[in-house]
Amino acid sequence: DFEREFDMAMMNKRLHPELETVCLMAKVEYQFLSSSLLKEVASLGGNIDDLVPKHVASALRKKFQSKA
Repeated sequence: DFEREFDMAMMNKRLHPELETVCLMAKVEYQFLSSSLLKEVASLGGNIDDLVPKHVASALRKKFQSKA
C-alpha cells in the first residue's frame, strides 16, 4: 500500500503545494497486510482475529456472512 500512498501524496502535493504528508511505517510482521488482502481472507471465511482489532474482525465477519 505504500506505493499507492506515495502516489497520492505526490498528487496532493501537486494540487496543494502547502500540503505535507506523513507516512508511518508498520511493524515488519504487518508490512505484508493490506485492507484488500484482509477483506479477501475474511470473505473466504479465513481467520483474521490476530491481524486486526476485535471489532474490525467482527464487523468483517458480519459483513461477509450477510452476503452468503
